Amino acid sequence: MKREKVQRHPRFRKRLEVKFSSGGDIYKGRMSNFSLSGLFIRTNRVFAPGTTINIELVLPDGTITFLKGIVRWAERTHLAIRNGMGIELLERDTAFMDFVKSFHEKTGKPFEKSDPKAFHIIACSQCGVKNKVLNIRIFHGPKCGKCGTLLSIDMP
Repeated sequence: MKREKVQRHPRFRKRLEVKFSSGGDIYKGRMSNFSLSGLFIRTNRVFAPGTTINIELVLPDGTITFLKGIVRWAERTHLAIRNGMGIELLERDTAFMDFVKSFHEKTGKPFEKSDPKAFHIIACSQCGVKNKVLNIRIFHGPKCGKCGTLLSIDMP
């Protein structure tokens, strides 16, 4: 079964040690990529989709951040290096937010705390049609829905 990728924020690669639990037992894994709204944990111990987990992540500067997430998908194969879980973050602390923000600053990708369903109305310079563009898509080069012209975005 092919899983659908739903990414609301830019993803970054970084390998960090992570501990996670659901219930009583604590397991170890390695975070391999992350975004403001989620992360991927490589581990041999995967939980079923829908499971809420507590995550303890050690950041590069030694700071420990505590997160809460829900397993959106899990993969267990005969290749141990491919095993892992896609986690949607439900709760983040300020240490994690600052960590993510530092990656946004390094790469120049936008950092948005706004609702992913928020949008801008942008009028096409070619045909004048008003286009509804989600904030999370504003920097992806949106085009007019009628004529296909690249929309000009005037940011404050």
